[in-house]
Amino acid sequence: MRDDLQIVAKNEITTGSAVILNLQNNTSEKITLANDCPNEPFSVSKYSNGEWREIFASTDSARCESGMIELLPNERISVNYQPWQRELFSEVGKYRIEILVGDRTFLHEIEIKNPGFFGKIWRELIYRPIYNTLVFLTRAANYSFGWGVVLLTILLRAILFVPFQKSLKSQRRLQKIQPEIEAIKKRFEGNQQMIAMETMALMKKNNVSPFGSCLPILIQMPFLLALFWVARDGLGENSFVYLYSFLADFDHATVLMNFLGLDLLQTGAQFYFVLPIFLAISQFAQMKLAMHHSAKNKLAHKPGENPMQDAMHSMTKMMPYFLPVMIGFFSASLPAAVGIYWGASTLFGVGQQLIVNQQVK
Repeated sequence: MRDDLQIVAKNEITTGSAVILNLQNNTSEKITLANDCPNEPFSVSKYSNGEWREIFASTDSARCESGMIELLPNERISVNYQPWQRELFSEVGKYRIEILVGDRTFLHEIEIKNPGFFGKIWRELIYRPIYNTLVFLTRAANYSFGWGVVLLTILLRAILFVPFQKSLKSQRRLQKIQPEIEAIKKRFEGNQQMIAMETMALMKKNNVSPFGSCLPILIQMPFLLALFWVARDGLGENSFVYLYSFLADFDHATVLMNFLGLDLLQTGAQFYFVLPIFLAISQFAQMKLAMHHSAKNKLAHKPGENPMQDAMHSMTKMMPYFLPVMIGFFSASLPAAVGIYWGASTLFGVGQQLIVNQQVK
């Protein structure tokens, strides 16, 4: 038997994660729940010294909805504790949320924990510095989260400019010698040892590192993933635990989440999918610039002689069309802040690719 009011939420969360309750009405009648805005929606208690002690919080009345909370039959709603998170769930420990329906009380317990060893390394060395930099830049940009994301993206791409540059140059040189590599494969067909030796000699002669195109990308991936998650999660009050002491007075309520007409917390599908379309076009431009030499290279054999190489060649030709469409598709379902980050990064990449194309012709 299911409860009349079903509470679906995580039982364990790490510090900095949002506390969100999903409430499901499993009855054939409407359920009405008391709502005491600007106070927390439901009673919260913390387990301390062997007993449950009720704790209280309040927020600006403009940040919560007044009036009763109503659930129609079989309806599910989400209740986000973000406006009260700092006051209610700031410490590690066990918490209990009580929801009163008539003369019945429904309970849900949550345990807030610190992250594990690797989680702490990730948070302290990568995520937290990037998060605080975004907070600092957002405040410097008159509390515009959109401009904060753009500035942080440019800053990180500038810091990682050198490894990116090496990667792009290595890819460019590899494209130029691709016909010679294909000729080596044809000349020593069946002799993998000679193919490997001649290919390595050719790459050394042209200053192409076999790992030059992937190693810099691996180095910068943790930073880009952290930036992606920061842009996705925004600067909600549940993230206050990540703030450094000199930014502890940062007021999340003043952050402007509207940028170029887009609500950065809503999906990128706003305004007739203009953001996903822009991202797809800019990504297509970047890939066409990056594959300039590849487009000129022809197969070193006649079509049909080597089906595997034919398939790889066809895949390479399709990639500039497939990947931009895929990025545009996914950006339509992700928060617009992620799309702004990706767009700023792509435009920076287009400029960097143009520089490389002039240096390695």
